[in-house]
Amino acid sequence: MKRSVYHRLRDLLPQLRGVHGEIARHVIEDPSSVLEMKITDFAKKINASPASLVDFCKKLGFSGFKEFRLALAQEISLLESMKPDVEKISEVSRDYINFIIEEVKESLKLVGDDDLTKATNALMKSNVVEIAAYGFDTVAARDLFLKLKQFGFQVNFFENPFLQSISASFLNENSCLVAISSSHSSRDLLDAVSYAKRAKATVVAIAPPSSAVSDLADVFLAVYVKTEVFPEGGFLTRFLQLFVIDMLLLKMFELDKERFRSAYTHFEEVLRYKRRGDRGVF
Repeated sequence: MKRSVYHRLRDLLPQLRGVHGEIARHVIEDPSSVLEMKITDFAKKINASPASLVDFCKKLGFSGFKEFRLALAQEISLLESMKPDVEKISEVSRDYINFIIEEVKESLKLVGDDDLTKATNALMKSNVVEIAAYGFDTVAARDLFLKLKQFGFQVNFFENPFLQSISASFLNENSCLVAISSSHSSRDLLDAVSYAKRAKATVVAIAPPSSAVSDLADVFLAVYVKTEVFPEGGFLTRFLQLFVIDMLLLKMFELDKERFRSAYTHFEEVLRYKRRGDRGVF
């Protein structure tokens, strides 16, 4: 698979700190200048060591600065698109509600009822549901975790990438992993999905059609954003993901009314008990 500077930077940017974060910011803000500099010149310009630059390139999946710079030359226009469009932001902010409504209506047309039913059945037959997501996508992941837990599912969600992969590796053919992504998909997310596939678990992906995780999923629910407010996502994507999660829950009620009516009654009983001031024993 071709290693994309744009996609790797986009996925890793929230995790980069210190000198690596400074390198990433410079590449995004002025990618053309990087092509004109040797590694020693670039390192001097940002007050870093050549070794830090090489380490940064390896984090993005390149062998070194030379291979990174070659890939960068091929993707200058994509990297330019990572800069916020101030005019677009101003336009959106003047009528944000209608902007959201129109984008969501258009995007949810990609979510077919057949795929929604397949995803719902995969969840309902699973003994364990694992959720994998990072960064902005954890908003939707936590929402799905709480809703499934409320209805009696054995469900796990860890934000730590090592725990996600470890937990996914212990799944089996009677379990399901839900991968949530608003981007091309980070290496950490793809690792968790790969472990789940090896364990013969069913993989449900909630992601854009261009995402690498869509090719690995057994069931794919497309969340496509036509107009991004910020290049790194976090605005429209979270609305779409939350809508799809609500659609999954409603489909569960539709397919097995008795099971979920009973689960909700149990949830309400626990809730009433927890709200009582004078608690006795069960």
